[in-house]
This record gives sequence, structure tokens and C-alpha cells, in this order.
Amino acid sequence: MKQNRRKVSLGPITIMLLISAILAVASLILSKIGFQSYMTDPDTFETVVIAVRNIFSREGIQFIFGESITNFRALEPLAVLVVSLISVTILEESGLFHSLTMGFQGTKPWLVTFITLFISIVASAIGDYSYAILFPLAAILYKYLNRDPKLGIMTVFIGVTMGYGAGILYSYQDVVLGNMAEVASLDVLNTYSFGSWSMIFMEIAATFVLSILGTYLIEKKLSKKIRRIEEKERIYSPKALKITLAIFAVVMLIVFYAIIPGLPFSGWLLDANQPTYMEKLFSEYSPFRQGILVILLSITLICGYVYGKISRNIKSSKEYNQAISLTFQNTGFIFAGLFFFSIMFNILEWTNIGDVLSLKLINLLSGNQMNGVFLICLVFLVSILITIINPTTTHNWLLASPIVVPLMIRANISPSFSLMVFKAADSIGKCFTPFYVFFIVMIGFLYKYDTQDEDIQFFGTMRKIMPVVLWLTLAWFVIIIGWNLLGIQIGIGASSTL
Repeated sequence: MKQNRRKVSLGPITIMLLISAILAVASLILSKIGFQSYMTDPDTFETVVIAVRNIFSREGIQFIFGESITNFRALEPLAVLVVSLISVTILEESGLFHSLTMGFQGTKPWLVTFITLFISIVASAIGDYSYAILFPLAAILYKYLNRDPKLGIMTVFIGVTMGYGAGILYSYQDVVLGNMAEVASLDVLNTYSFGSWSMIFMEIAATFVLSILGTYLIEKKLSKKIRRIEEKERIYSPKALKITLAIFAVVMLIVFYAIIPGLPFSGWLLDANQPTYMEKLFSEYSPFRQGILVILLSITLICGYVYGKISRNIKSSKEYNQAISLTFQNTGFIFAGLFFFSIMFNILEWTNIGDVLSLKLINLLSGNQMNGVFLICLVFLVSILITIINPTTTHNWLLASPIVVPLMIRANISPSFSLMVFKAADSIGKCFTPFYVFFIVMIGFLYKYDTQDEDIQFFGTMRKIMPVVLWLTLAWFVIIIGWNLLGIQIGIGASSTL
């Protein structure tokens, strides 16, 4: 007689603990055999040896027990998520979000998917903030459109992540990476100067290709696997909406004036010490970047209170405070997951396993004799692999650019196109790695908006989005190879070849 065997599935936190244990054991073994690599210091231009460190050493044990809480507090997504969750909860509980989405009722599902995906790709220009803002917004939008919020969450993840190499505006990260490419090219091509718009044509084309193809794939391969739910109605007040939109317009005019340079008393949210506008807006010391969460929270608190009060969705300050308290409902996994992620990722960083493996792969390129399409394919593959090992974009390009850029220049490939290849590969690699923090955040939001008690797994979630990701990976590959073969401009003043 056959017995029913129950399939055992490991939860996401268990998976992260297992990966942490594997990294720890690997650090012990690799450090004992002297596993190491080398890199050129970008400041001194001297060769530096990077070796794997043993987490079971005295220093390693002190790091684990002494720095775990500090590293958890240092995770940037924590503050972003808290502010974003408060803001979106106020919008929902006040009824303002319901009023704003009423016009979308009856919209074709594919159009909702396209808009969500397109906005997510474009929003990648503001960096990691885009995840924290769009995850809860998409979830609530899908609820009001009688679609499963989890589909919206996964669509946002695919759009922002795969869209890091695309967009319709250049980002601050583009400037940082471009400056690295310029420095890396000096020994081979001292006439190259990175331009902020040097990749914009290719980025715009990729945005529309990914949006259109991604919409088709999500509707065909993903949406049918997601169950729908319904959401309760809230009071709709045209009067409240008009007053709230008027207040919103006034506040936004003030914000816009504060980020416009050159006008009387304007630009006070910009970093005046930076040369380009995007650097002024998003540099590390920009008041706008540092205060964007406060701006977002202030706008939603004001608009949510005004609409809720006038519409009677929020009848008193007590109800207003109760609405804010709903922020952290069903968010336990988001914060628990981030804590265990911080342990896992910091073991990876402290032991140098990620850096050594990445440098091993990058150094394999240095003696390569390939040219043209074959070289592009090799760099594309290596860039994906190093992102899977450690999905920190600027750090990976810091390691890779001193070898990749000169190698590509000698093959008559421009530094701007080399950067474009890396950015596309970086976007793809982030979808395949367990070390990407916003993959954990996505799983946390899937738990928050799960009303069907589904078995949300670590690798199960990755497998669910993988058909879409693989086809979009192929699309990126075709875009890159096709653009190179055509030899046309990839941006203003820049081509794929020299």
C-alpha cells in the first residue's frame, strides 16, 4: 500500500541560514588552501592580493557576534521600507488611493501590466528607492483592480531589476559607472570622455522592448499562476479628491521649485558642488536624495489626512493614528528576512569569497584573444556571473572595468558600449542571485499580501519568475549583439565601436 509522501519545503529564512553555513564552511576550506586573487588598486595602481578569510577565526567570530546588529541597522532598505509602508498605508486607509484608481476600473489586464512594467523600468533611474515605493503601490493597485497583489509585486521586481540597464533618463549611477570607465580607458585611449547621454538611445530602445515583451510574457506565463482576491470598498468623495489634488499640486510645485537650479531662491534641495544636474539631484550629499523619504512621507500624511477627513473615511485623529498603526500588519517576514539576509551577505563580504571568485573570472579575460561578437558574449557572461556572486553594481564595475574596458578598446569596442554590456548583464544577474537584498524584500511583500496561505518559497519564487527572466535575458542579448553588428550610435556622441 502506497503512503502519501508529504513534500518538505524549506522556508526562505532556513535557506538563508543554510547558505550562510555553506559560506562559512567554504571560507574555512578556501582560506586553508590559500585561495586568493589579485586586483589593481584604482588609487595607487599597485597590485593588491585579495585572499579568502576564515569566518571561524578569532576575527571572524568577533565579526559575527559583534557586528550582526550593526550591519542589520546599516541596511538602507530598512528606513526606506518603513517610510514607504507608512505612506502607502495612509493613502489606502484614507480612501485616497481607492479614489485615484477608480478611473482604472475595467482597464485591460495587459495594459495594467504594461504600465506597471514600464513605470518600474523607468523608475530604476532613482535606484533602490524604486522598489520600496513601487512594491506596496503596485500591490494596492492590483487589489483594487481585482488582481492578485502578488502579481503586481513580481512585475515590479522584474521591471526594476531587468530595467537597471535601460530607462529613458540617465541616472546618477550611470555617471558614477561612466567615470570609472573613463579612468579605466586612460592607459589605452586617453581621448575618451564619458558623456551622461552617451547610452541613451540604446537604453530607450531596451525600455520599450523589455516593456512590450515583458507584458506578453507576464500575462502568458505568470498571471495565470496567481490567484485573484477582492478588496473592500471605501467612501468616494469627489469634493475631497478635488481639494486633496489642489493641495498636492501646491506641495509638488514647491518641491519642483526646490530642485530647479538658477531661479531666485530655488535649488535648495540640490548639491551645488556637483557638475551635472543628475549629480546635483542624486549625489551622496544631495539634500533631495537624503530627504526624499521625508518629502514622500510629508506629502502622503498631509494628502491622506485631508482626503480621509473630508470623505469621512477617517473621522478622528484617533482613527488617523490607528490607520498609521496598520503599517506593519503582516510585515514580520520583511524585517526578519532582512535580518538573516544581513548575516548571510556580510559573511559573503567579510570572507572575501565573492571578491576572489569575481576576480578569478575577470582575470580570465585579461589573456583573452577574442574579438567582436565573441568577446562581447564572453564579457556579457562573465558580468552576469560576477553579479550572481555579489550583486553590488559599483563594486563589481570597480573590479571589472580596469580589465574589461582596455580589452574591449583593443577590440575596437567603445568604453560606453562596454559599460552598456556590463549594465545589461548586471540587470540579469540580479534576478538569478540569492544575495540581492530586494529579492528578499519582494518575498516579504509576497507574504504580506498573501491571503491564500500559499507556500511562498525562496527558490520557488525564483522559479516562478524565471520563464519571464530567461526570455528577457535573451532580449537583452539580442539588443546588445544587434546594436554592435549595426554599428549605430548608442547615445549622443557615442557608438558601439571606436
